[in-house]
Amino acid sequence: MNEQADSGIQSNRAGDPPARHLRLPYAAWAWEYLRRNRDYARDYRSSLAGRARPIPLNTGAVLIRKRRRWRDAERWGLLCFADPERSCDDANIFWRPDLLAGALPIQLIRLGNTDSHAASERHDEIELRRLQTRRVILDTVDGARHIALCGRRFWVQLVCDSPASIGERCAIEVKINSTLHYQRKLDTASQLLSLYHSAGGKISLIGRSRDSTRLAQGLIAIDIVNAGGSHRDVAEAIYGADKVAERWGGPSHYYEDWARRLVARARFMVNEGYLGLLSKKTL
Repeated sequence: MNEQADSGIQSNRAGDPPARHLRLPYAAWAWEYLRRNRDYARDYRSSLAGRARPIPLNTGAVLIRKRRRWRDAERWGLLCFADPERSCDDANIFWRPDLLAGALPIQLIRLGNTDSHAASERHDEIELRRLQTRRVILDTVDGARHIALCGRRFWVQLVCDSPASIGERCAIEVKINSTLHYQRKLDTASQLLSLYHSAGGKISLIGRSRDSTRLAQGLIAIDIVNAGGSHRDVAEAIYGADKVAERWGGPSHYYEDWARRLVARARFMVNEGYLGLLSKKTL
């Protein structure tokens, strides 16, 4: 593993983008770490028989109807299992609302038979199907509806305890009735409004984490060691083989100690530390 250099840091998982280019919201970073957990992948595979199949809707969204509660998934912080082979770009990820501080409670209001666009403008409502982004809907056995509007550069997760509409012909009304994580929920509401008004044109400005360097380096490190690489391979992938060769094995042990700490931190994030990212501000 000596082909990586400063100018070309890459993630070692097939199909993943270059890690140095990642500017993810924290909920997406959490998934990128969790999907690298081998125990999670094992639990995911064991759940194949009873999982609901996603249903494509004619509005472009995807609907998932849970037939039962997945306590094994909840143990990992999820409402249902998501495929660990899929990145945050296309995995159907629903974090537990009690763990995702920015999960936004909403009410879904069925639109009448009048022109929906005019009605939306008249009442200043956000119509779900007009959000120009990937939309995944999860109906749970307790009657709640969860809606994920998420991707590499933004993350909005909505929850409605009493959905009034089967499809997406409905408006979204924000309902923040608790002071718990109040600011985080306001952040999500701001994301939702920005996403609605941008019509897909400024998604890159929504939900960007401030400094992703260490998180990206952690993914590189865990991918390398999981593939059988050494701490030196990790250092070379991030700093370049020439720089590491100059100081590796020297009296300071700078790169050795740095790589060891990075790998230890990455392992912690994969095993449990990812959950701590769910409480962070995403804007």
